[in-house]
Amino acid sequence: MSNKKNYYSFEDPSGTTIEFRATSLQQAMVIKKKLALNLGISKEDFELTNISNKRNASSDHSDE
Repeated sequence: MSNKKNYYSFEDPSGTTIEFRATSLQQAMVIKKKLALNLGISKEDFELTNISNKRNASSDHSDE
């Protein structure tokens, strides 16, 4: 199994975007849950918007 990390971007309906690196979609979903809890937002509100091997330069509200 490869340890290559991709960038995963999620956005909620209000436009809050979180972006971070993870080795798999499963890991990304766990990280998204933790970040959403820290932000006080339901994890269900965040939709996956992008998976990339490069950081999305247009993401202003990124956490890692």
